[in-house]
Amino acid sequence: MLAKIENLVKDYYLGKTTVHALRELSFGIEKGEFLSIVGPSGSGKTTLLNLIGCLDLPTKGDVFINGKNVSHLSDNEATNLRLKTIGFIFQSFNLIPVLNVYENIEFPLLLLGIKAGQRKEAVVSMAQKVGLHEYLIHKPDELSGGQRQRVAIARALVGNPLLVLADEPTANLDGETGHIIIDLMLEMNRELGTTFVFSTHDEMVIKHAQRKIFLHDGKIDRIEE
Repeated sequence: MLAKIENLVKDYYLGKTTVHALRELSFGIEKGEFLSIVGPSGSGKTTLLNLIGCLDLPTKGDVFINGKNVSHLSDNEATNLRLKTIGFIFQSFNLIPVLNVYENIEFPLLLLGIKAGQRKEAVVSMAQKVGLHEYLIHKPDELSGGQRQRVAIARALVGNPLLVLADEPTANLDGETGHIIIDLMLEMNRELGTTFVFSTHDEMVIKHAQRKIFLHDGKIDRIEE
């Protein structure tokens, strides 16, 4: 099992009000799985991904990745884990506007200290896989939404992470482009064995998931194979 979530609780405090974002969630994620976290806005999907990805700390409970408890890492430990183990795909793309496509994809490899020759080979190969090899010198503002999302996917995958977390990856895309993006992630899942966990309420995305965890008001409503 790649990841395990045990009795996960996340509360937010707004003045004297406590918001129960997640309530005692427990489930596992198998290596190579294509898993969808499903639910309406406010159900806790993004909060859950942030906790699995060590972008936030739980109020109670534990997250294990590759058998290691990652629930209460220091900032430096969490940053190192994310860099080496987890790739992120955000609905807002989160590309660096002053960098071109090549440089955006290359960025995590620079942080990993990969040598220049290996970086170039990896970036060009990944750009070809996502159909962006003709756009390497383009800046993000010269690309369509679908092309930007492809850059984000390439950046998330170029370091060969064990786990990719995708938060509403089709939210800002038209239907046709959304289909292309999901097909691309499915292809990467089959070819590279990368584990994908994505949050969504998009029916087109949900139907492609091998397993679906439905959230409602921060609790697991049901799990469908």
